[in-house]
Amino acid sequence: MLKLKLRNIYFTVVNISSNIQCSKKINKTSMSKNFPPSKNGSSSKLIAGTETHMIKLTALHNKKQIPTTRTSTNNTNTEATFTFKLGRTTGSDVSGDLSVNSSESSDPVESDYSEKSEDEKAQQVENTHVSANSHSISSVTTTSMNNETVDGEKDESHDADDITNTEDSDRSEQDDGNDTDDEETDNESGESSSNLTEKGGRKYHLDHFQIIKTVGTGTFGRVCLCRDKVSNKYCAMKILAMTEVIRLKQIEHVKNERNILREIRHPFTISLEWSTKDESNLYMIFDYVCGGELFTYLRNAGKFSSQTSNFYAAEIVSALDYLHSLQIIYRDLKPENLLINRDGHIKITDFGFAKKLRDRTWTLCGTPEYIAPEIIQSKGHNKAVDWWALGVLIYEMLVGYPPFYDEQPFGIYEKILSGKIEWERHMDPIAKDLIKKLLVNDRTKRLGNMKNGADDVKRHRWFKNLNWNDVYNKKLMPPILPDVHHDGDTTNFDDYSEMDWKPTIAIDQKDLKLFNDF
Repeated sequence: MLKLKLRNIYFTVVNISSNIQCSKKINKTSMSKNFPPSKNGSSSKLIAGTETHMIKLTALHNKKQIPTTRTSTNNTNTEATFTFKLGRTTGSDVSGDLSVNSSESSDPVESDYSEKSEDEKAQQVENTHVSANSHSISSVTTTSMNNETVDGEKDESHDADDITNTEDSDRSEQDDGNDTDDEETDNESGESSSNLTEKGGRKYHLDHFQIIKTVGTGTFGRVCLCRDKVSNKYCAMKILAMTEVIRLKQIEHVKNERNILREIRHPFTISLEWSTKDESNLYMIFDYVCGGELFTYLRNAGKFSSQTSNFYAAEIVSALDYLHSLQIIYRDLKPENLLINRDGHIKITDFGFAKKLRDRTWTLCGTPEYIAPEIIQSKGHNKAVDWWALGVLIYEMLVGYPPFYDEQPFGIYEKILSGKIEWERHMDPIAKDLIKKLLVNDRTKRLGNMKNGADDVKRHRWFKNLNWNDVYNKKLMPPILPDVHHDGDTTNFDDYSEMDWKPTIAIDQKDLKLFNDF
């Protein structure tokens, strides 16, 4: 049986050819099968945790035994130094939560290439928000045009987000490395940041929540199961230490995650109920999803059937279509970030990499096996990266491991850029066709990123038997029903030592002002 292990890895890549220093976080998925050593001969080293011990990447991961695709590198002028933190541990296994480690000056200038005037943009955003708040669903219109053949769509394969206007391109914004836009945080600046907040006619306070058990840990915080003493309902509380958020330069990322989660409401995305802070920590209250991670079920099963994979892929497509309609890119799609609810339906979680996007962004972030080619090549990326990640996810669900794997990140990137995929002999040919059309290196020809957007994905033959309104309304029968005995059940999550809680350190008033709008 294929067993997967989760690693939390931080590393900094120094790109000599472009003279750009970028910080990235990798969540490394490895497997207990034996893989042959990488043939690229890389001797990159890492600094484990906060210690100064140097260890080779090959010593961190158990090797797998499948043929390694021979690839050529397009990064011959690139050097790399890696720094990573190990995340949570369960026995001898290491796993963890995700966050990006970005330098404030790491990213190039991010420009707005849109052809539309500012008034038109504002009207479009307003209309999008109205549509989102009413939970409207785009109807899939039947058409006689064949939108599935990549080669036949050259006339329609322009990237709608890549249209360049010379006047608008002169207006640029500096990406501060925290990967958020100034206007996004300004929108929240007038809101109350006290511990006492009204929502839906109710006032919340930290004293209303009783912490029961830790269900996840990360680099600068943890997620706990809590009970709301007022409603007697269970919820998840994400606790982030402000000292660590500041030290890791994650201020804007954390605020950006909070702002996006406040905006979205969809059946297949996690719901933020409330957020606040005290003198030491940031707090976010979510609905508690007690079924555990899709990652766990995939690890235990080895791989999923085409029917099971189709079910989860459809719910993800519905969620991505919704997020993209709000100009939000997710950028961290993978089994570890898909929770299974008690009813068997998914909830996408961890929006730390999500961003409200007007055109393109150059921030390098994500999980190596799921990173799209345009991110690796620093060409700027947009919503197309989510469709690439969907192709990787479908492959991983059907096969049991991602299509691009190597013991070292650079080896993974080489394989991604080569575009070579090893296909299982008995893979569903229709699912294989969809994966091929999602894993197209040229994003302008990638399914989901062309003229018809997500509708092209929805109309693919693999989804032909689906009614997308039924998908949205959760009328389909889930293939997996978690073993859950009550709403506060934690048996589907790993156990964590409650002795690991560190004393909270109050930050000074100057630093506290950095979180005024939280």
